[in-house]
Amino acid sequence: MTQLSAGAPLEPQHHRVGRHSTLLTDPEREGRLLGVDIWYPALDPADDDLAAHARSQYELFPGVSFESAGALHDPPARAGKFPLIVFSHGRTGMRFAYSLVCEAMASRGAIVVSCDHPGDVLTDWLLGTHADDRTNEVNRVGDAHLLIHALVHGHPSIGVGVLNAVDHDRIVIMGHSYGAYTALATVAGARGVAAHDRVRAIVGFQPYTRTISDSLLGRVTTPTLFVVSELDRATPPATDAERPWALVRGEPTWRLDLGGAGHQAISDIALYAELAAHLPDLPDIVRQYLASTSADAGAPGVMTWRELMRVQVSAAWAFLDVVLDIDVDRGHAAIAELESTRGVHLQRR
Repeated sequence: MTQLSAGAPLEPQHHRVGRHSTLLTDPEREGRLLGVDIWYPALDPADDDLAAHARSQYELFPGVSFESAGALHDPPARAGKFPLIVFSHGRTGMRFAYSLVCEAMASRGAIVVSCDHPGDVLTDWLLGTHADDRTNEVNRVGDAHLLIHALVHGHPSIGVGVLNAVDHDRIVIMGHSYGAYTALATVAGARGVAAHDRVRAIVGFQPYTRTISDSLLGRVTTPTLFVVSELDRATPPATDAERPWALVRGEPTWRLDLGGAGHQAISDIALYAELAAHLPDLPDIVRQYLASTSADAGAPGVMTWRELMRVQVSAAWAFLDVVLDIDVDRGHAAIAELESTRGVHLQRR
């Protein structure tokens, strides 16, 4: 197996991070099976022999994996109560396609859970087994419900230490692109799936919203942050940001516009393109796909793709600090820093 590394974490770690992988089955949906990853604050080295816990590995393709930037494989969870973040991947994505961001959120003090959305992952699209949009949208919201239920009410495949650390009163849904549909529709209810009443905040990165009705957007009263990329060609601001910004009624609602950023500014795709340089036997078609897709992370000259990720993590955490009342003063200090950052424009209402 070819061994690669993601390099350093996006930012210095506040907490050590653990990663646990499992499978969840939904008996209410004909045994729908979800691959799941959970990132969580782990014990400090002084509290546990972390040398016994290897660095976590992410397998991109059979025989091709990379070492995590900062997550260990299944260390004991840190004691305490931490917000639960459900992260929904975009179309053709994977549950760990945002590993750098999910690890950074866990390091800051959150339990982050993400699943593959069967019917809308990369292999489904490569093999022609992807589902239609309506089916995907019903399934995505159902998947979010299942993840929240498993982390709040417990599941035998998830360690007691992780379950005990979930703050049931601070539940967040984040999503990239089509994953932002998952977040908004889970809170508002859509296509016969009931609204979830336990979610306290929404974050949509480069959101795909053009197919969401005005009435659904108007039903969203949960605090919401939209992160919008100026150079986004897949979900341009004019088609996918302006309408939700006008219609969502969360108090507060924030909008962060990133100059020079593209649609993949939050995903690991630029990392994958860098790793591809170390794989001489990688098929040219895959190499070309990664090169073209990673170019949509951002334009050169404003920020690097890692810097763009750090800004988005900082903005999302500042939002959570404020709306979840984690550390309001720290949140406002981060806001002031963001507002002075070149290429960043933050609106709040």
